[in-house]
Formats: sequence, C-alpha cells, structure tokens
Amino acid sequence: MSTTMLPIFDYRGQPMKLQTKRTYRLRVKNGYILALLPQQHQVKLPNLLNVQKAS
Repeated sequence: MSTTMLPIFDYRGQPMKLQTKRTYRLRVKNGYILALLPQQHQVKLPNLLNVQKAS
C-alpha cells in the first residue's frame, strides 16, 4: 500500500502549510486538499494541479 501526499491550498489557490492550534475545514478537490478557516469560503478555482504544472 503506497501513501501519496496531497498538496494543500488556501481558499485563493495559494500553497500553504497548516498551522497548529487552528481549526480548518478540509475538502479534497481534483487531487489536492483545500483548507478553509471558519470565516473563509471557497472561491471558484481551476484545477490547481494543472496550473502548477504549467508554471
């Protein structure tokens, strides 16, 4: 059994690292994790994995 680490992005599509003692709402989207703080809402994002590969 292999383990794959999924990249984590904030609600604007920027890569991020999770902080300790913070509560996030996590959503798996198109092969990545979207981490939202309680006051944040998901914005319409393209498939971020395709965007990263093109850069």
